[in-house]
Amino acid sequence: MVFKGRPSRGCENCRKLHTKCDETRPECSRCVRTKRRCGGYRDEVDLIFRNTDAKPKGKTRKSGTKSRSSKCLSPAAGSDSSHDLTRLPTGKESHFLLRGIGTPSKDDLPLCFFYQTTLESLTNADRARYLHLQLPTLFSRSEAESALHLAVQAISLAVWARSRPNDRSASQLSRTRYSQALAAMNAAIRDPAKVKCDETLYAVLLLSGYETITFDSEALYAWGTHIDGAASLLRNRGRDNFSTPFACNMFLFIRRNAIQSHLQISKPIDPIFDGSAEKLSLYENVEDRLLSKAMRIPALQSLANIILSQPGYAVDFSVAFELIRAAETLDVELADWARQIPRKWAYTTTTLMRYHPSAESSSSGFVPDLIHQYPDFYAARVWNLYRVYRLIIQSILLRVSSFVSLHHTEHEQDYIRIEKINRAIVDDVCASVPFLLGYALTDLKLHPPSQHLQNENCLWPQNLMKASSSGPAGKFSLIWPLYVACSVPSAPETQRNWIRAQLKWIAGTGEAHAHHVMDAESQTLFGGPERFRFDCV
Repeated sequence: MVFKGRPSRGCENCRKLHTKCDETRPECSRCVRTKRRCGGYRDEVDLIFRNTDAKPKGKTRKSGTKSRSSKCLSPAAGSDSSHDLTRLPTGKESHFLLRGIGTPSKDDLPLCFFYQTTLESLTNADRARYLHLQLPTLFSRSEAESALHLAVQAISLAVWARSRPNDRSASQLSRTRYSQALAAMNAAIRDPAKVKCDETLYAVLLLSGYETITFDSEALYAWGTHIDGAASLLRNRGRDNFSTPFACNMFLFIRRNAIQSHLQISKPIDPIFDGSAEKLSLYENVEDRLLSKAMRIPALQSLANIILSQPGYAVDFSVAFELIRAAETLDVELADWARQIPRKWAYTTTTLMRYHPSAESSSSGFVPDLIHQYPDFYAARVWNLYRVYRLIIQSILLRVSSFVSLHHTEHEQDYIRIEKINRAIVDDVCASVPFLLGYALTDLKLHPPSQHLQNENCLWPQNLMKASSSGPAGKFSLIWPLYVACSVPSAPETQRNWIRAQLKWIAGTGEAHAHHVMDAESQTLFGGPERFRFDCV
């Protein structure tokens, strides 16, 4: 795979004739004037990622000189080149992979597969899609042994290997590229110029993506480390963080991951994320407006832990009461975000025909009373983030209020209000499960819960019907909210058992994150750090 300078964007006929094309669409002016059938234009991906089977025409650099335009997915110097990636997909999948890029070489396939499948899984509203669209340009101008180039190879091979479990060579090669990318990253952050460039920061995001995809014992703790590293790079970049739209979008993307990471360890996020609201307002979307409020939660968690770790006689209760007021204010702001959300982000709710086990039944089955239909997976994921944020705030209020009440007056009404909010939020998380697992609202309405659930081992809706559509994006984004929701003490036991059963089911589909948390209690609601930090959004 080679990037051969600035490729022609002209139509097929003009390229063959080596004539200038005005690139008018759908047919160029020259073809219309000469009454030729215009052959159309190449796919944008092909303009960057081009096959090396045909020898490039024209002048080439002399052997032994380095070319910045050499973009080959062949093994880097000193690595094992014996891995076999020659097995081409067949049928419809083959047409999908090869669309617009001719016939990729064996080394090209993982990269093209990663780029196209990832792009198609992201909605336009998701910032990750915008950042992913920048990958061809960044890749084309990166050195062959740079951190970004190697990180692209690592994550592409990891995605390829995950879709082909029996392809051990791709999995091994992805780990090799990952190790090489880490070494290149260590060198880049010691270079005064490279440490501030976009390619280095983007490479960190790719490495954290690799760790989310693989999530094995080697990468278990690496994701949180690299998110902290990304924040350190932002500090080094200074004003460059806001110099271009691309830089601003990377900053916002890292902020989201930093919030997720620090919620799981109950520590304030890096100060670099404060005081940038005006510079970023042009690029913020609905999720960002939620995150701009949620970024205050880790500091509240940390302060609550400091207060609760002290003996009663040493506590400054004015600080405790101030914390309660701050948490209540933030909770109101989050609720206002939900009430003011644009209509296109809203979800519809349907009441299911409620299932009541008979008195003689020993069923412990659970079915949500309500189910939600969202505009897309991205909107559902953001709504569940909102719910997790509010559950964490309720846990802060409950813990600190309980501590204060031991030394002052009782706050029974506060407890009742908090528990009512918790129950409603957990219900909403459960109501999102069918949609994120790929079940259509209309199908669920046609197949209401019935005698199928009299078996205590029956899991709704999986054991009742098949999902109309499925994909990793939906079930993956359920792991974090389900993990937190099933740790809410006031949730009914049957509901918590159902949530945990959903986590075990998701783990059974191959999601490693779910396997690690399905039998564990989330520590986030109790002020403790999670055993490891992970991205499930």
